[in-house]
Amino acid sequence: MQNIFTTYRSLLLWLLLSFGFSQTAFSQIALLDDISLTDQQRDQQLLKNNFKNQSFLLRTAQDYRIQQNVPYRNIGKNKFGKEFKWDGIQIKYNLQDNSKMPYGFNNGNFYPAVGGQHRISIGTKLKWRFIELNLQPELVTARNLNPPPYYGNQQDGNFWARYYFLIQNNIDYYTRMGKQPISTIFPGQSSLAFNYKKFAFGVSTENQWWGAGTRNSLMMTNNAPGFYHLFLKTNKPIETKWGSIEGKAILGRLESPTTIVPEDSMMRTIWEGGIIRKNLSVRRLEGFTISYQPKWLPNFFIGYSFVSQSYIQNRNLIGKDLGYFDAGRPKQQMGAFVFRFVLPKDHAEFYAELGQPNQAVSPWRFFGDSVKTGFVLGARKLFPIGNKGSYFKLYAEFTQLQLMNPLLVIDNNNPYGEPLRNSWYTSAKIRQGYTHQGKLLGASIGPGSNSQTIGFSFNKGMNKIGFFFERVANNNDFYLYQYYSSAYYNRYYVDLHQGVEAQWQVNQHLLLAASVLKTNTLNYKWIRIEDGSPWDRPAAQSDRDNVLINFSLKYSLYAGR
Repeated sequence: MQNIFTTYRSLLLWLLLSFGFSQTAFSQIALLDDISLTDQQRDQQLLKNNFKNQSFLLRTAQDYRIQQNVPYRNIGKNKFGKEFKWDGIQIKYNLQDNSKMPYGFNNGNFYPAVGGQHRISIGTKLKWRFIELNLQPELVTARNLNPPPYYGNQQDGNFWARYYFLIQNNIDYYTRMGKQPISTIFPGQSSLAFNYKKFAFGVSTENQWWGAGTRNSLMMTNNAPGFYHLFLKTNKPIETKWGSIEGKAILGRLESPTTIVPEDSMMRTIWEGGIIRKNLSVRRLEGFTISYQPKWLPNFFIGYSFVSQSYIQNRNLIGKDLGYFDAGRPKQQMGAFVFRFVLPKDHAEFYAELGQPNQAVSPWRFFGDSVKTGFVLGARKLFPIGNKGSYFKLYAEFTQLQLMNPLLVIDNNNPYGEPLRNSWYTSAKIRQGYTHQGKLLGASIGPGSNSQTIGFSFNKGMNKIGFFFERVANNNDFYLYQYYSSAYYNRYYVDLHQGVEAQWQVNQHLLLAASVLKTNTLNYKWIRIEDGSPWDRPAAQSDRDNVLINFSLKYSLYAGR
């Protein structure tokens, strides 16, 4: 089996690199989920001014299918004489394979794992009157091989204590789920919706994306598995005399992983008392996102998002029941403003998202406490080629989650003691942080991290080939806390990504995609093993490399065709 995985990894890598570099045009990892596929609709908004009032600040599988205007077919009548409708069958398959490290981002219910893993989904959608049922369960299997061993900084007896103080005790940030192969069935991109005019309410487990970013978003991404939630939302922009409005409100439940943190076994040999016992109760998540397109400012969208999570019970902890509606329960809150400015005549757009990690935000709070602000800034520019729909796309996106003031990490009254806990997505009140089943719900780069992404692609319809480069500085908040007032400024933990992607629409039913992402990691998890290299150059013994391969297939058999 290992030989098979090695063979297809080498073959796909050779094919993509050969084809990609020979074409001198290259984008991001190939996962054919409906959220990523909205990117093609977004390009059409810039290219032909289609989807005119769509903000693309709220994206789900359901929204993509509505905008795609998938045809239904009548399939029979019930005893009331009302027609049932069916939109056909969708079959999806995703392969992800890490050669050495458990990398991946915005990949939903894929696990952080080394080796190959597969996701298979067969779904359909039914409609009766105002009721829509979308069934899209997903089966995920993972080999879950052993990653390289990690022992922390063996020259520093306080390393693991600091790691737990700032990170592991305040968030479920898993690098591996158990030690055995995994096979799990998820409800996937399923939903039951009741529609009334331009509104819908119901229950869903779909992934959702809030914000204008395409690589990262502060509040909600498809980096984690979808979670059960009730929703009330707009199906289409609501037109008013002041402009159009889109929005969504949710009430959901978040869960903890069933496996222990991989690093716990190491920490117990050093200081078992340093591991905080977490409340394992299901968490309640409530939130909303709303966007507004002013009538007197065409192509300008501004939005606001807010989320709050809290425990429902004191599970596995001594204490009274927290009560589902008890206003005094500990909470973690976050908020963000977002805007997007579209320039159809120039085939370009600019966008930004600004947020704070521990409160509902407002303009005056940004001015009063701007050092906690995280942001996503991005732009894209399309260059049409002829009149057949082909174009080049150049895009860039920058994200900062690192706190801007060291005094938000280091306690000035006790600089060598425990840290202050202000980092994005972490919480001393909700110890799982902003996660679901051990994966982040927000930006995949994680707490205290920064990223810079730039990419270029050639596109024609659903076909494209592209490349992108990215630098991710991982959790500089911890880097600062660990090496505060030391001379080890060269122990930053940085990933350098280089990716090639190709996507091909074989016919109206079949869509294929594949990508190769090569990662060079400097000072893996803030450790540098000196080997005689210059002070400011990489050290081979503490650096890592990885090749991440993705292959996707989507087959749609529409009932209306």
